[in-house]
Amino acid sequence: MSADIVFVALALWLAFVLRLSGWTWPSDIQIWLFVPAPIIALPVFMKFGLYREVVRYVGYRAMLAIIQATGIFVLLWTLLTITFLPLLFGSEATFPAYLDSASTFPRSIPIIFWMILILIVGGSRQIVRWTLFEFTTTKTPPKKNVLIYGAGKTGLELASSLYHDAKVNVLGFIDDDLSLKNHYIQSLKVFGDRTEIARIRENNSPLEVLFATPQMNNEERKKLLKYLEDKKVSVRTVPPLAEIASGEVAIGNLRGIDIKDLLAREVVAPNPRLLTTCISNKNVLVTGAGGSIGSELCRQIVHLEPACIVLFDHSELNLFSINSELLNLCERTNNRINIFPILGSVINKDRIYETIKNFKIDTIYHAAAYKHVALIEDNIDEGVSNNIFGTYNIAQAALDFNIENFILISTDKAVRPTSIMGATKRIAELIIQGLSNKATNECISGKSRTRFIIVRFGNVMGSSGSVIPLFQKQIENGSPVTITHPEATRYFMTISEASQLVIQAGSMSGDCSVFILNMGQPISILSLAKQMIYFSGHTLKTEENKADDSAIEIKYTGLRRGEKIKEELFISDNIKDTEHPMIMKAQEVFCEWQEVAEMLKALDLNNNLDSSKMRQLLFQYSLQSNFKGLT
Repeated sequence: MSADIVFVALALWLAFVLRLSGWTWPSDIQIWLFVPAPIIALPVFMKFGLYREVVRYVGYRAMLAIIQATGIFVLLWTLLTITFLPLLFGSEATFPAYLDSASTFPRSIPIIFWMILILIVGGSRQIVRWTLFEFTTTKTPPKKNVLIYGAGKTGLELASSLYHDAKVNVLGFIDDDLSLKNHYIQSLKVFGDRTEIARIRENNSPLEVLFATPQMNNEERKKLLKYLEDKKVSVRTVPPLAEIASGEVAIGNLRGIDIKDLLAREVVAPNPRLLTTCISNKNVLVTGAGGSIGSELCRQIVHLEPACIVLFDHSELNLFSINSELLNLCERTNNRINIFPILGSVINKDRIYETIKNFKIDTIYHAAAYKHVALIEDNIDEGVSNNIFGTYNIAQAALDFNIENFILISTDKAVRPTSIMGATKRIAELIIQGLSNKATNECISGKSRTRFIIVRFGNVMGSSGSVIPLFQKQIENGSPVTITHPEATRYFMTISEASQLVIQAGSMSGDCSVFILNMGQPISILSLAKQMIYFSGHTLKTEENKADDSAIEIKYTGLRRGEKIKEELFISDNIKDTEHPMIMKAQEVFCEWQEVAEMLKALDLNNNLDSSKMRQLLFQYSLQSNFKGLT
């Protein structure tokens, strides 16, 4: 404020000097023009917030406020002097005589005064910012050289958010619009299109590319990532536009490239009818509600207005987490849905029957299962108990209580299984088929019966035990990335997409139909690992660069017991399309319930079978299409 008092007086004096073309001292009358100037200026400047601005971050908004404040001040000062100066000096300063160009107060003075004041008041703040903070503040050397891909609005906002980050050195922009090449935006150069990245990388290592193109479609993003794969740059991206618009995240909340970006799957809009048929105004039970698929099913179900949702899980921690999350979600969205967390295991038949009876369940999504291949290989009895007899318990209960809809979540590992986990899930499918066949044969005419559905799909991203978080952790630690086999491939789908498709598949018509989700093309695990290494900013270790500590090695560990090189989704070739382009219907061989009952009797844990005999029976039953006569 003290500085501005001086600046106002100085600007007014310089206005007279410039107007009168000489270094003159104000006359006795003119000196009175200086007296009210700071008295008027300070309240106006305060009103426009000039003293609330943090000088370190003075930007164009602050400069706009300075222009407005000085303009209002000069206008008020002019009106005041026009009104009161004649009262003090009589005819010598009578309006309009003293506004003559050669008199006490030339009429151009207010304009010159305003222009000088803008330069001095605004310039002084910029000078302080540059000298005091830009040059004298100690900064750590930039740790990252970054290029912003996309010189649009998002890119400009990202550049602004990174401006004061001492750890980042923004080199400029990359943009496919060649008309912007070699132009400057916010003092940052637009180098050209993506072909410039390799040249810039040679002189700036390490280099990180920040995607500021949230509007880019999945196919274009996949091509861009493929192009950058061998450019030895790390890649991060701004959040999706929907998250930015909703206020969930800011432009500067960058995230790494994940498998969703690499898959580039175009998500098909859901069919509203299929989403709501089994859920809206119904009492829904989700087993394994705290697991990867179960929890995402619950998140999507609460948006579809069920009468209530029952969360059934044997893990106290998982059940507490999903229950708390859903309660918070309903509170935020003002969604009045009854949520009941039930702690229990599907092995406990009494607990299941009690839950279904008490809550008058209409629809069951059975997602409870042990799914880790290596663990189940060493814990066969638990896998059989949970995956086979747990499925039988919940499915038989659905039949006994005449539940409307029962949807089993299955896996691609159930197709011609080579693992215990896959075998148990295949037998779980046979149980559902057998019970459905039994219900059809025993159904009384005109009486409704439980509709059994099986939905089969491959790996979901982000699930516990997935290779994606394992690779990420290994890369962060600088340790070798471990792959079982160089030719290993897997199907991948996001948890949210898979869960949404499960709900829609469960609403389709069919007599114990097996619905298979369209997982797209299988992904090479080796290619996936390489991409994750490259996009994290590392290089792949080879004989030429084995001394480079930042290079990441890929090690092959060999297939573990029960693992396949390639997964399958279909048992037979009899596949039909459905009304949803991402859901297929498989026509598979059914088996009679009596045959399934014989299997269950043979696999009963009370038989005290040793692990080798149990393993033999599991593969014998799961790999045959006709079970008649087996004991």
